[in-house]
This record gives sequence, C-alpha cells and structure tokens, in this order.
Amino acid sequence: MTAATRFVRRVQLTGGSTYIVSIPKEWASIVGIEKGSQVVLQLEPDGSIRLKPSTRRPQVLLEAEVRAGEGVSRGAVVREVLSKYLLGYKSIRVKIEREDVELRKMLREIMVSRLIGAEVMHEDSRELAIQVLVNVEDIPVPDVVAKMRDAAQGMIEDPIALLKGERRDIDLEEVAARDDIVDKLYFYGLRQLYSAVRGFAGLEEIGLSRLEEILPYAMVLKNLERISDHAAFIARMLHQMPKEPPGRGELAEAAEAVAAFFRQSVDAFLSRDRSAANKLLDIDAGRLREHDRELANRLLKGYDTDLLVNLRSIIGSYRRIVEYSSDILEVVIDLTER
Repeated sequence: MTAATRFVRRVQLTGGSTYIVSIPKEWASIVGIEKGSQVVLQLEPDGSIRLKPSTRRPQVLLEAEVRAGEGVSRGAVVREVLSKYLLGYKSIRVKIEREDVELRKMLREIMVSRLIGAEVMHEDSRELAIQVLVNVEDIPVPDVVAKMRDAAQGMIEDPIALLKGERRDIDLEEVAARDDIVDKLYFYGLRQLYSAVRGFAGLEEIGLSRLEEILPYAMVLKNLERISDHAAFIARMLHQMPKEPPGRGELAEAAEAVAAFFRQSVDAFLSRDRSAANKLLDIDAGRLREHDRELANRLLKGYDTDLLVNLRSIIGSYRRIVEYSSDILEVVIDLTER
C-alpha cells in the first residue's frame, strides 16, 4: 500500500446514536491493528478525518531500486537516488550494468555532501547498496529549521567579524563550505515532509500538528537553503577581494542589519509570532532595502572594474537574503491566518 488506495464504506447506525464505519483489513494488518486495539481519529480543518494507530507504527523498510545502464546519464542516476531519499525510502540499491568508477564516486560524494544518515552498506562493480539509518523522529522538522537558521546565521556573521577586524582567523572558504550542512538539513527536512504526505510517518512524529503546515514548512526550508547559498556566495566573493576592502565598515554595518533581520524572521516563524512578522515586514524590510540602495550608490563609485563587480554582487546577495527572509515572514502571516 505504498500508493494511495481509496476505500468506500457505508456508515451504519447502532444504538440509535452511534455511527460505525469499518476499517480496511489490509491497512489493519500493515499497522498492526487487532481486536481491542485503540486508534486515534484526528479531525482536520477541511472536514476530513485522519485515522492512525494509538501506538507507534512498526518501522516499514521501504526499498527502491535505481538502474544505471546504457542511455542513462550519471546525472540522471544521481537525481534518481536523491528522489528516492526524499520520498522516504530506507534502502536504495543502484544496479550498474557496466563498471563505472566515476558514477560510484559521484554517489559517495552526494551522500557525504547532501544526505543525512545515508551510508553505503555494500559496494561492488555491479551494485551499490545505500541504507538510510536515521528515523523520521530523530530530528523533527521545526528542529531542522532551527539548525538551518543557526548554520546560515554563522555563515552570514563570520564574514562580518572579519570585515570589522574583530577576528583574523576566519577562513572564508570554510565558511562557504558550510553550505553543505544546510543542504543536508534541507534534504532531510524535505524527506520528513514527504514521509508525512505519503503516510509513512505521522505528523506528530515529524514535529507537526496539522496537515496545512506541510507546504509552509517546505517553503521555509527552500528559502533557508537559498539564503545559505547567498551567504556562501558572499564568503567566496570576499575571499577574492583585498583583506581590507573599501567601505568595509559600511558593508559590515549593513550586513549586521541583514543578519538580525534574517534571524528575527525565522524566529517569528518558529514561534508563529504574527505581530512580529507584520512589524518586520512593515518597518524593517523597507528600511533595509532603502539602506542597501544608499550603500550601493556610495560604494559603487571610483573603484576598478573587478572590485566594483564583486561589491555589486555582495550587496545584491545581501538584498536577496532580505527578500527570502521577507518570504518567510509572509509564510508566518499565511500560517497564522484565522
């Protein structure tokens, strides 16, 4: 029953006031329901009812197979493996028709850089067996968001400390490399959401309480991943510039304001603070955009072309971080709509 299955039942009335509906035997067998077992009925805002066992469901080993052969590119195989991971499979076997050392190397690298809990359990010239060792409840989705926030925050703040001269030991290449941490959390968070949508995990198991939270969380995860990309880009651009770039004090001041706005936006989402979200959108977002324009007008004058390109790119990425943070605040408004 990995695909959606529809059952139709006739409602019966017993005792004059009690409605009874039978449950599918196939489903009862899968989740371990027996005579005398308790089930939980959860009323949803759309008028539907979610039915689930009152005790934790047995762990289902979902297995998938990906074939790598003639006419299938290495990129396509990697994307298939990523897709199976996101869809909640615990075991992924890659069948390789012809020896392909480069493909196996790519798959190992993608597991290290993108996939939390994915380990190679078996490997030879014809097969690579991947096992996902983490369970959905190990890191609930709200915790995934908080960890992504903290990682991205560090990526934004460390270059600021370097610009202000507070620290000289910061390796900007290492800062940019932390983007892998955020990517891994992003894919893991999506895996959690897909597992809930497909019925492989309960909402409570992944830290949510309502079905309508799934899409907002997916949007926030994506915005955090994009913010991390821009933070990594800023670190790489600064690495190419002189150790004391022109206007570094003004740039650091603007970056600090962006970092604070970003964190407050994610905090407002996690706390469902509609009032804070509205304030940040009404006042802070507009002020930051205006400040960015003024900063660009002041700094993007009188320097050589390469330096101007880097400065323009950095300011543009800070602007994008503000925009993605604003998108997160919009999600807060939508999610808390009564």
